[in-house]
Amino acid sequence: MKKRVALLFVVFGVFFANITGCNGFSKDPPHNVSNANSSLYTIGVEEKSSIYENVSKQLTKAKVKQYPDLITAYFALQVGDIDILSYNEIILSHTFNDSMSGLTFIDNDMNLPEEFVIGMNKHSAIPDLKGIINKLIDSLNAAGTLAELNDHWNKNSKTNPLISTKESESEQVLRIATSADVPPFSFTSGNQIVGFDIDLAKLLEEKLNVKTKIVKTDRNKLVTTLKNNDADLIISAFTVCECFQNEIDYSKPYYIGKTAFAIRNDFGKEATISKVPKMTYLEPKKPDEIYKLTDLSGKFVGVQTGTTLDEQVQQLIKLPRIQYFANIPEMTKALEQRNLDGIAVDYSVAESILKQHPDFSILKDRLNKDEFGIAMGKNSPLKASIDSCIKVLQQKGEIQKIKNKWSKNKSAVRVMKQDWIGTDTLVVGTEALYAPYEFYQWGELSGIDIDIMYTIGKMLNKNIKFADMNFDVLIPSLVNEKTDLCIAAMSITEERSSQIDFSIPYDKNESVIVVHTPQHAIEKIGDSTGILSQIFQKIQDWFN
Repeated sequence: MKKRVALLFVVFGVFFANITGCNGFSKDPPHNVSNANSSLYTIGVEEKSSIYENVSKQLTKAKVKQYPDLITAYFALQVGDIDILSYNEIILSHTFNDSMSGLTFIDNDMNLPEEFVIGMNKHSAIPDLKGIINKLIDSLNAAGTLAELNDHWNKNSKTNPLISTKESESEQVLRIATSADVPPFSFTSGNQIVGFDIDLAKLLEEKLNVKTKIVKTDRNKLVTTLKNNDADLIISAFTVCECFQNEIDYSKPYYIGKTAFAIRNDFGKEATISKVPKMTYLEPKKPDEIYKLTDLSGKFVGVQTGTTLDEQVQQLIKLPRIQYFANIPEMTKALEQRNLDGIAVDYSVAESILKQHPDFSILKDRLNKDEFGIAMGKNSPLKASIDSCIKVLQQKGEIQKIKNKWSKNKSAVRVMKQDWIGTDTLVVGTEALYAPYEFYQWGELSGIDIDIMYTIGKMLNKNIKFADMNFDVLIPSLVNEKTDLCIAAMSITEERSSQIDFSIPYDKNESVIVVHTPQHAIEKIGDSTGILSQIFQKIQDWFN
């Protein structure tokens, strides 16, 4: 009997190792970088970087694999595709500061320096840009300012009181490309890109008397952005690479750091459930194998610019690689083309997307619930009357009827028409790319929000004139009094409420992730994964 049980355990272990893609090692872990100079080891590095060039030149016997960013290389280490991860020490520690138990640093006993520089467009409209920036770096070094910045951001601070927030009045704009994925140099905190490099950009603004515009760019597209003249500078923990010497210019180094080499703590052993760090995969997922929120860790998630969904994604998904889009159709197309692993939208919007894409599905794991309000300028005289109208419509069930009209009807329906002449006109901002709330059909602005606004207009005897604009322009339009109201499935938040006022909530919705995985696969995998976990736990308990 004991032999049968032992055999069952071995068979199950082999089966589980196969389905989770665990890799074992037959070699000993290197104790220092010199020992890693062997054909036995594969070292993962960032592509087209100084670390890649240095490792390739000095560790000629080792195999070197390039990855577009740190997260991808980290996961390659965890699933056994590489043996050693080589990256900037500060970025490595800041990125994984809550899961460093999964990594062990080995001694860097070789001369492998790393210097961060500013990349420059060779054809910038600013005369002698390279000379100006080099002089500025010299002066900042001499004054100890760069050392202060380094000290500040290494303490995990979020903002820097030493840097002025005053906007430049200059008409000249310096466009700065950054990837916002290399803390503490350039990373996202809330809705803002912050860090050492962003403070350096602000210093450039002050010293050069220009305005700066941050251009968020995928890390592997920074140089392309510069070459296409979509940016003037790269400030993004960027290093000199000989492969770009003839294409872009480099400044003097503004930061000199250390190259770190890390291996898994359990080097030489199989990665079991109990030993794999909490933020890693047990298996590399295929693009269509996303079953739950945790499967999106380190993957590409689409978010519409200006919405609150980026905060929700960052709170509930570990190290997501957020990609920003101007509107839902562009984001949906990117998911369709598999350039994204998932997109974050409101549930009603997700249902509309699935009507057109039956091969998509909604993950069962939800993000957060939001309340939508009609936005208006601070202390608007319209607030009391708008709130009263919403209360009446909710009590009579009219808002739910409007939602059902647009969400549950399989056939196309017509938008409400204005059949009254109001005493005056309200200009209402919206963004007509968010079905079923606001979108165009038959050339008409249609949707839940449009019908709600027309209904309120009739109750108040006001003409309604809609102004279609990008979502991130809606709030400025109210602040600058270009519109009287805005209705666009806009979530009520404290940050927004500091600039504008909201009506009482007229609708509630939950945010979800839409993925390419077929719904039946999600249900099937979700069930079987739970069963396997239970069986595995029982076997573990039996032998403990």
